[in-house]
Amino acid sequence: MFRITIECLDVAPDLGPHAAIDIEQEFRVHRVWHKEPSCTYSDGKLLLVALNDFDVDGGALLDEFWDCLAAYLGEQGETRILGVEQV
Repeated sequence: MFRITIECLDVAPDLGPHAAIDIEQEFRVHRVWHKEPSCTYSDGKLLLVALNDFDVDGGALLDEFWDCLAAYLGEQGETRILGVEQV
């Protein structure tokens, strides 16, 4: 199992808190192959953490996070994988 952490920078303060809730719900309801998703907003940054058993480099979660960002925010800042940890 892998714990993957991804961040998105430069998220507007008026959009960030609601986007975090929407994105976490999207993963919990529609992207259930990622376990225990958590999306939070703080200081202009969205942080997504999730577990899965197939994404060794975090690329799959990053792609799906990017899709959610486009759907819920439209434009977004830099998005990058902060870490992939085997658990």
